[in-house]
Amino acid sequence: MLQLSTQQQQRLQQDLCEKGFARIENILEQTEAQQLHQCLSELNYQLALFHNGAAKSVKDSDILALTPQEQQALLEDIHHYASRGVGFMYGRHSVDAQSPELLQSLYKDLNSEVVQSCFSHISEQQIVRTSAQATRFIAGQYLTRHNDVVEAEGRVYAYVLSLSKNWHPDWGGLLQFFEADGTPTHSYAPKFNSLVVFDVNKIHSVTYVAPFAKSPRLSVTGWFRTIA
Repeated sequence: MLQLSTQQQQRLQQDLCEKGFARIENILEQTEAQQLHQCLSELNYQLALFHNGAAKSVKDSDILALTPQEQQALLEDIHHYASRGVGFMYGRHSVDAQSPELLQSLYKDLNSEVVQSCFSHISEQQIVRTSAQATRFIAGQYLTRHNDVVEAEGRVYAYVLSLSKNWHPDWGGLLQFFEADGTPTHSYAPKFNSLVVFDVNKIHSVTYVAPFAKSPRLSVTGWFRTIA
């Protein structure tokens, strides 16, 4: 079960106040983390991408149904937007009633009174919902610079629960923070069983995953929200 000690809460609150981001390691029991890693490795994902000026989700079968020429044209369009700092391409699975039991259990933990009370105290705002999605980044995928502000959802903090094993930082896939002018500041390589929390106003990206990455970048991500 995801639960922060008093010491972890204090450290999280201090780092978020001073820097706007923080990481807590070994956030889950090892057995639970191992099981979640296996669960995310076997999930069916939809491909989230920015194409033809809009965000879209498509099934792998939709991509495979395209001719090689159509697939190349699609990739060129996606990269056209990415070259201008707009866009993303990664696997996504929204956690819902059809998700595996392990993910549903994690979702319940994230929305438990204990966790929401913790982040309400840290943020000094009333957290009433925590959203969750599983994400998978494989070679060639990325998420360009952006912030996570969505006023209609009352997002306060974003989180990334990393479940990648033995990730090498040269593979890319870093959670990278930036100044407003695009200057890189701090980054986190995916570390198994760690939780990164950050202010939704922080500009960030997931850097391009290299072609030689030997495994997918797996995580559960979402937002602590004041609006259900």
